[in-house]
Amino acid sequence: LTFSWIFNEYPSFVKQDSRRFVSQETGNLYIAKVEPSDVGNYTCVVTNTVTKTRVQGPPTPLILRND
Repeated sequence: LTFSWIFNEYPSFVKQDSRRFVSQETGNLYIAKVEPSDVGNYTCVVTNTVTKTRVQGPPTPLILRND
């Protein structure tokens, strides 16, 4: 299985960089030092690399709190 995340709308996949990491073990998306540009909906996509089937979960909103 491979895990990826869509940001807001398909086909805008989250690109891993120094702040963003997708664990291929758990599927979790980690974002360090969240910025206003990170706010939006994130959708997890799981792909079976053998059968090429793909399943996606419901969108999860990320919001910034001011506390």
